[in-house]
Amino acid sequence: MNIWDLAKQKLVENKQRAAELEQKLDDENGAATDNYLAEVRRRHESHIIIAGNRKCGKSSFMLNFLERKEDLKESVGLEFTYARRTRGNVKDVANLWELGGGSSVTELLSVPITMKNVETCSLIVLLDMTNLDEVWITIEKTVDTVRRLVENLERQDSNLQTRLAEKMRLRLEKYDSGSLKMCTPCPIPMTIVATKYDEFQNFESEKRRHLCQFLRFLAYSYGANLMMYSSRMEQFPKLVKNMISHFAFGTVCPQGYITDHNKPMFIKCGFDNLESIGIPPGSENFMGASSPFNLWRESFISIWPQKTGNLDVEDTKKQDPMIDPVFKEPNIDNLVEIKRKELENHIRSKRDREAAEARAAERIAKINLR
Repeated sequence: MNIWDLAKQKLVENKQRAAELEQKLDDENGAATDNYLAEVRRRHESHIIIAGNRKCGKSSFMLNFLERKEDLKESVGLEFTYARRTRGNVKDVANLWELGGGSSVTELLSVPITMKNVETCSLIVLLDMTNLDEVWITIEKTVDTVRRLVENLERQDSNLQTRLAEKMRLRLEKYDSGSLKMCTPCPIPMTIVATKYDEFQNFESEKRRHLCQFLRFLAYSYGANLMMYSSRMEQFPKLVKNMISHFAFGTVCPQGYITDHNKPMFIKCGFDNLESIGIPPGSENFMGASSPFNLWRESFISIWPQKTGNLDVEDTKKQDPMIDPVFKEPNIDNLVEIKRKELENHIRSKRDREAAEARAAERIAKINLR
């Protein structure tokens, strides 16, 4: 056998191993997520959005997954990186989008959430448990923005709405029909990560118990996984890697059900229930709330009042020399403003182009059906 025959034989063996690995991955995953994970593997590309309030640990969380050791710096706007994995001759790519700046820049989510990407997008929201006066505002505004962007895409393609609805049904199949009516699930797979557990575990027991109740309700209402995390504790990096790998590469989702407020909670989507979560603290004072979500919101705000106004912009003004009048540089400031407008125009034209392509595809499909 010459060298060319050996090369051909090796190629056949590699293809066979890749097919066997694909089959093994299919067998390991449950029926509830088969469609979503199969889609991730078929495209060999996924998009992970990592959001949350400022200085909550987003960068260290992402570096844990990437297994990088770098000096941390504050993220600005929407930062991008990627991870790759090789399966036989197949290379998978996970696009990681980190939203820096907190709830003031959620409109930048229109960059990763596009018609092309939305079906392989997932959302991870980090909440700082030591900064509770921004927690509810942060997660509610982030999810509301994602929901609005997805709804805009669904209006352009009715088939997309059907596909996303089916994937949501599979994610939430463990919910009973009565409880499901009380939820407002995020339209894409979601995980809530409560950060700085090393400090949280030193809170008073009652405060820990109440906060865990609120986090469990938010996860249940949004149809999300829930986990706790600390960059300073050795027990979390493996869990972080496994959770992100699940959405990035279609690997098996970490298992577990920990609801004890004296331990780092971990609850997979669909494994909690309203009876176990209980009623919100002081709920008798807010019985006029229009929905269960509003009831829990009012209860949370009564314990930890939320800051009002554009919080992140105000904080940035105190720290960012670009905004500080003492450091004014007219030439540079004008150039920055020009580039900002160019970016806005680029995003707008890209959105319009994708909408036009979707309409054209829909017209062609209708013609073919005739």
